[in-house]
Amino acid sequence: MTHSRSLASAQPGGGAASKNQFHRRLGACLVLTVFNATVIWKSAGTLYRATARNVLQQAGVTLLFVVLLGSLARVWLLALRSRTR
Repeated sequence: MTHSRSLASAQPGGGAASKNQFHRRLGACLVLTVFNATVIWKSAGTLYRATARNVLQQAGVTLLFVVLLGSLARVWLLALRSRTR
């Protein structure tokens, strides 16, 4: 795998392709952020009202939202790290 990396870095025009890829990743992150915010905004109240009588279900719903936000944070982290390479 290190051999393929050295070939990729030796090709001319790699900087523009890398910048293009970063912009695509950034765009994907923005789309995911808007999508996740919409899902949370539209469903959080309903889910919490539906599980109001069961603490275990509310903990599960909370955990689902935490995992959703955690995965979004990971996507952003990976996208921003790719910029520095």
